[in-house]
Amino acid sequence: MKKILLGLGVVLVLVACQKEPEPVKTTVPDTGRAETKNIEAADAMGYNGKEIRKKLDGALDANDAHNAQLEQQGNQ
Repeated sequence: MKKILLGLGVVLVLVACQKEPEPVKTTVPDTGRAETKNIEAADAMGYNGKEIRKKLDGALDANDAHNAQLEQQGNQ
């Protein structure tokens, strides 16, 4: 009986000392504009910085497209 308890104790100690598996790190490629990267720091103030950056990137892209359209019309 003592051998079984001793063996069980050793097994429990070995199981408890095992290293936990590292979580899988997923890297999301940065698809935003370089000039809006620092907007994500708004997370520190309680805002959703990634969402704000996405909206700002969309607005800047729309503005660029509009400016390109105006420039194209001016060249005709």
